[in-house]
Amino acid sequence: MSRSILISLAILAGCAGGPAGSDTADDTPIESACGEDLDVFIAEVWEPVLDRRCTTCHTQGSGTAAAESSFVLVPDDPAASMRAAIQVADRILQKPTGAHADGHGGGTVVAPDSKEAAALRFWQAFVLDGDCDPPEPWTCVDGPAPRQLRRLTHAEYDRTVQALLHTDLAPGEGFAADNVVDGFDNDARALVVDDLLASQYADAAETLAFGVDVDPLLPCDPRVAGRSACAVLFIEDFGFRAFRRPLSQDDVDRYAALWEAVAVDDGFTTGVRWVIAAMLQSPHFLYRSELGVKQGGAFQLTDWELASALSYDLWGAPPDDALLDAAADGLLSTPDGLAAQVARMREDPRTTEITADFVEAWLHLGALETVSREGLDPALRESLRWETRQLVSDVAGQDGTLSDLVLAEHTFADDVLAEHYGFDAPGRIDLSGTPYGGLFTQGSVLTAHGRHTGSSPVQRGVVVRERMLCEPLPPPPANVDASPPEIDPNSSTRELYTEHARNPKCAECHDLIDPIGFGFEHYDQLGRYREMDGVHRINDSGDVDGAPFAGPDGLAAILLDDPRFRSCFVQTWRRHATGAPACADDPGEIGLADPLFDLPSRQGFATRLDEDGAGDSLAVGERVAPELPDDDITPSETLSIAARTDDWGTGYCSYVTVLNEGDAAQVWSVPVLADGTVENHWNSVYAEEGEHWVFSGTGWNASLEPGASLEFGFCAAR
Repeated sequence: MSRSILISLAILAGCAGGPAGSDTADDTPIESACGEDLDVFIAEVWEPVLDRRCTTCHTQGSGTAAAESSFVLVPDDPAASMRAAIQVADRILQKPTGAHADGHGGGTVVAPDSKEAAALRFWQAFVLDGDCDPPEPWTCVDGPAPRQLRRLTHAEYDRTVQALLHTDLAPGEGFAADNVVDGFDNDARALVVDDLLASQYADAAETLAFGVDVDPLLPCDPRVAGRSACAVLFIEDFGFRAFRRPLSQDDVDRYAALWEAVAVDDGFTTGVRWVIAAMLQSPHFLYRSELGVKQGGAFQLTDWELASALSYDLWGAPPDDALLDAAADGLLSTPDGLAAQVARMREDPRTTEITADFVEAWLHLGALETVSREGLDPALRESLRWETRQLVSDVAGQDGTLSDLVLAEHTFADDVLAEHYGFDAPGRIDLSGTPYGGLFTQGSVLTAHGRHTGSSPVQRGVVVRERMLCEPLPPPPANVDASPPEIDPNSSTRELYTEHARNPKCAECHDLIDPIGFGFEHYDQLGRYREMDGVHRINDSGDVDGAPFAGPDGLAAILLDDPRFRSCFVQTWRRHATGAPACADDPGEIGLADPLFDLPSRQGFATRLDEDGAGDSLAVGERVAPELPDDDITPSETLSIAARTDDWGTGYCSYVTVLNEGDAAQVWSVPVLADGTVENHWNSVYAEEGEHWVFSGTGWNASLEPGASLEFGFCAAR
């Protein structure tokens, strides 16, 4: 296997060790417990990981800090590299995976569940433990996932408040941008709430609460149920949907106390608004619970947690009624019930939207919003993004495959794009016989990854290497000028970048980038086809790790036949959906949305790792449907009622204010849900009618003039 292939996964820094003197070890050389077997070292360790990930920084003379560390590799001498790897076998796994107490100068460069980590585990056992048998072929292990609380992304926040409040507002669009990790804005570890975001959450919650029409949110009529009773019913119903789980009695009591404190002075509706504002700032709303309940040696997500995991992972939105009903019936924790919901959800149009979101994240198309390109105006930015989303949605909506997207012979154009590309008219465009076609000639991809003018072999090669093959590259070596070459009208773009091949410090990475990027030379900074590069006829030949191709069509054919491309696609889908690093085996031919809908069948979807002393999730219990009172007692719509209650558990006293907001005198009566036994009352008489106590005036106060108010009250024992 050529070194140019194996070096392709070299990233930030090497695999073990750091700056000289950073490793702590005695001077006694380590000898391998299994002896020095060069064939085993090359096959199991050198080729799978060390030469691919470590030589860029751990080679003497590479110009990096690691070049002078205690771990120095010799790329042309595997035997010398083997002896170096023996000496650091006690930390060769912990360093690159970020588990070593002293850290790693290059950061975490090997995922703990990756095949590279498996190779390092084997070498550690081979050298230190005498486990000399070669390992079984690596596969992506489907095991329990870590327990976590995942904060809603800004897009998920907006979709959730829109569903809860029946609003079109999207306050999340104005929130401070989330940290982006490896191109993902939903990395669970990075989704924290700092002071600025907390303030923005508070402002948004109050704006939403005081702008909503409260009446459509109420499960009851406060004039019928009684204001306190209806407030509690609202808290139980709205809280269930906001927290995506049944509320505990403590939850209900806490929000009922808030409502009462406000309503006594400011009225029923204002009290409800402050309850909404408080719930929208609660961690139970802002975070998705993925904690589970202890069962045996692991934690299993509850049905309520599974409903949220399904809805946010597959739709990017809160659970709908069907999911909540299935959770209430305990169906999501059964294989058949879970599969039935996944099949139902797959038919929803939101799946095409989430697939389009994924492609944007996969290929870093968010850069379209900020990149500077000659001729790129706001209308074109939006149209280029729209084109790719339309194509992805179209392919996904027809259950198309990854190949169908990469090789698509059609696209979509609005008026802006028809003029931009030179199409005859807007609409669905047949690209047969044109220089366009497939994912790799989408203007969004070519514009997002390029330079201000002309083409860009480096940026376009990088997006293929890092995003389509999942092979991250290291930064340029220290003291190397990484700026693009100056424009020379007498040289072609290909000729300008030959310096990368001549400079040894540059060549190791640019040999992996530039030959891929040259395949896009026919497309300018805005993705438009061109025959000439200035005065030079374009040569769009390239290669991927020695495999030659010509143009985007040739590159597409090579990648579709490369297991790295297919496994990277699945790995990236899993990370996009779950917000956590993932691994994947080669799936072969695969549907465009298949990795998303395969997720619920994996063990890690519903099962979480055991943690000593950890408690169960709060997302438990049965949902009690609100018990609506009889509607045969309806006071005048012009009577406004507010109540304050002192409750000591075994009894309570309520103080009720009645206000006539109408234009004429009113005979008043107030129904209250019966709770206990009335022991005394004042300024009123009452009668029992079904489940209600109906209070009315005693004669002198039986009628209220317009604008007049009165207070009556009662005490009851439970």
